[in-house]
Amino acid sequence: MTTPTAARTRLPALAFDLGLALLLGLLTCGMTVGADPHHDPGRTAFALIGLAAAFLAVRRRRPEIALAGTTAVLYLYLYLGLPEGPVYLLPAVAVFFHAFARPLKTALIALAVLFAATTAYHALVLGDPADLLVSASFTLVWLGVPAAGGRIAREARHARDRAREAERERHRADERVQMAREIHDVVGHSLAVVSMNAGVALHVLAKRPDVPPEAVENLQAIRDASNRALQDLRATLAPLRRGHQLELRPTGAIADIPSLVDGVRKGGLAVECTVSGDPGAVPAGIAATVYRVVQESLTNVIRHAEATGARVRIDCRPDRVAVSVEDDGRGGPVDPDRMGQGITGMMERVRAAGGAFSAAPAPGGGFAVEADLPYGRQKERA
Repeated sequence: MTTPTAARTRLPALAFDLGLALLLGLLTCGMTVGADPHHDPGRTAFALIGLAAAFLAVRRRRPEIALAGTTAVLYLYLYLGLPEGPVYLLPAVAVFFHAFARPLKTALIALAVLFAATTAYHALVLGDPADLLVSASFTLVWLGVPAAGGRIAREARHARDRAREAERERHRADERVQMAREIHDVVGHSLAVVSMNAGVALHVLAKRPDVPPEAVENLQAIRDASNRALQDLRATLAPLRRGHQLELRPTGAIADIPSLVDGVRKGGLAVECTVSGDPGAVPAGIAATVYRVVQESLTNVIRHAEATGARVRIDCRPDRVAVSVEDDGRGGPVDPDRMGQGITGMMERVRAAGGAFSAAPAPGGGFAVEADLPYGRQKERA
């Protein structure tokens, strides 16, 4: 929230608090006039009522100060023998808002302390100790009614908040279901068509012995990749179709990279893959990021690099994993204004994992993607 917005939010609340404090002060002063026909309130009574009302202006941010201040002013007011009755309203309002703002345990402790202090003050300072039971009964009602009202108002607000959140969650669930349908209908249909066409082409080519084996392998790779993508899509969208939130968990691992590379090789790109160190020691989240970096890098090589070969190197060290994907393609600088979602997505993944990422033309030609992902500190914290 920006500072001007925060100021606009606080100003109406402050104005409301001051206005309510002023209204309650004027109301109490008006009721005090004539409360005791034999006693003129005088300026002292009005001044103390005004002071107690002023404490209510901070009841929202400092309910303890409002409660303690109004109670202290009440004790002084009663000690001076000023007209009783309406002045009890101001501490009662403070009790209401304290019970509304604070947890039940905190509110009960404050009420117990206030009950004991007020009962003792009435019985021992202002009256006869024999009236202890009467003082206790009066104080219990005086404190209990506004405290109960505050708790009821607090629970009612929480119930409204829960109802609004439930309604928002229902809307989000409906949106997730609709989104899952749209994605499945559009992307799923396209993947199914790709798989079907590849299968038909394979069936036709199987009757022609003069077809090169590389063409058959490419079609098989297309069919298998589209089938796997369709299965992954359905598995990912299943929670959304049930209205649940999408379960985000690490997918892919360093052990899956060789099979990923094999699929790329079937497409005609010569890929050299080297994995050193202990891949099993890499945390699942970091391993998934490594997999996605290699996957997206090879996809970019196939789509944009016009390369004939690529090298994938993964070095799993005790505290970090280094990834490098280089190709022998046309290279060229990356234009930030035209940078696609592939490089941006890789960079965001690596940086989110606390690593360093670079994508730039290689010194000897071609293009190089490098990522360095630390994980030793994560293990220590775990």
